[in-house]
Amino acid sequence: MEKNNSRRVFLRALVFGVGAIALSPVIRLKNALGGELAKPTDPLVKALGYVENVGKLKGALAPKDHKKGTKCSNCQFYGDTTGKAPQAKCQLITSGEVLGTGLCRSYSQRPGAKV
Repeated sequence: MEKNNSRRVFLRALVFGVGAIALSPVIRLKNALGGELAKPTDPLVKALGYVENVGKLKGALAPKDHKKGTKCSNCQFYGDTTGKAPQAKCQLITSGEVLGTGLCRSYSQRPGAKV
């Protein structure tokens, strides 16, 4: 009787293991293609005042202390250290990726980045 139970346990583990191996390329592909963008409705995104394209903001809508050329792609919190990726993870906005053309209140120039 115990042989039968251990066989069942083995078969269950085998099925789950094969399933995990089968799904790993899908997970890797999703990570390689990039994740979802941060949603504007996220409370943290709102609190940081993140905008997707700072170049389109003019006048009263632009952040008060915005210097020309500052954007997520040359911020120290931007996940792509080269600043060339169109979107990447932000260390502050954890709910999704941000666009390189975006900007938030917590902008801090990455050392060596040109503004």
